Amino acid sequence: MMNRKDVLLEQILCCHKKSHWFVSFEKAVAGLTPEQAIWKQSDSENSIREIISHLVFWNKRFLDRFKNSEIPKMEGNNDSTFTYLKESEWEQVLQQFNQVMTDWYETIEKSEDEQFDQYISGQSNETWLESISSITLHNAYHIGQNVTIRKLQGSWSKEQGLS
Repeated sequence: MMNRKDVLLEQILCCHKKSHWFVSFEKAVAGLTPEQAIWKQSDSENSIREIISHLVFWNKRFLDRFKNSEIPKMEGNNDSTFTYLKESEWEQVLQQFNQVMTDWYETIEKSEDEQFDQYISGQSNETWLESISSITLHNAYHIGQNVTIRKLQGSWSKEQGLS
């Protein structure tokens, strides 16, 4: 029987590398070119690259908080997180997402079970268990957006995963 840590580890793994009920990040971006990563159907939408930038920002910020690291004051708002990695090359953007997901997995794996019952801050009534679970749902949502964008641009085939 899985304990709560095992459930969180499985959620992180499914978002990152293990396609399960939905396509993993690894599969969702496999073979994606830099040009495809910046493609938008309209200016009111985000590109895959922008979505990944947003995911890196929030995953890293919450991971640092979970590890009790210093968190800089947020500049801008949620919209600005979609351009957080604008100076990075496409491969660097992918590496940063992969690294933060690996760091999440390793950090959760080493964590004491009691840490999941702690509140994420003195101003929050959300525990780390609830927060990490929400983070993985947030990741899954945006990974699904990436697959949808690839379908719209014609760079997705059902052999890659869910059709």
